[in-house]
Amino acid sequence: MFLHAAAFFLAFAECALFLDLVVPGEAGMVVAGAAAARADVPLPSMIAAAAAGAILGDSVSYAIGRRWGLAVVRRWEPVRRRLEPRVERAEQYFAERGGVAVFLGRFVGVVRGVVPVVAGTARMPYRRFLPWNIAASLVWTGAVMSAGYLLGRNVESLVSRASVVVTGVVVAGVVIWWVVARRRRHAAEKKR
Repeated sequence: MFLHAAAFFLAFAECALFLDLVVPGEAGMVVAGAAAARADVPLPSMIAAAAAGAILGDSVSYAIGRRWGLAVVRRWEPVRRRLEPRVERAEQYFAERGGVAVFLGRFVGVVRGVVPVVAGTARMPYRRFLPWNIAASLVWTGAVMSAGYLLGRNVESLVSRASVVVTGVVVAGVVIWWVVARRRRHAAEKKR
């Protein structure tokens, strides 16, 4: 049950507006998939939990855009001048091709949490948004969770090796910074 809750939360956080900046959802989902493989938790139930989190995260972002998106755009004059024409174009775009944008936006990390907000702000009907969101969530979480599930124990050894490399790079960086700072200090003292 813990792994299901983790998959749900990680997917929700990856999809909800700006939480992906704090919670490494996609990477965490891969690790959760690997943990599920080791714990003999069925993959379909993990995908279902993650998909539910992704659908809810996008729905929350959509609701934020729908409720407050235009109010934020129109609140300050400089923002209004720059963004109001873009919102009008976004409304037209989402009226014509919004479903495809919602689906494809799921697979581009930098826009994953933004597309639902824009769809809500652009007044894309939720009844059109939701089926595309569900389809994209199922495909995306299926791919991410399956990757972790199939890698299983290999993820654990990869993370272990990567942590050694990262630690080495950080230590080397600190040593180099210390040596350079010390030399600059000595050079500055000699010039006095």
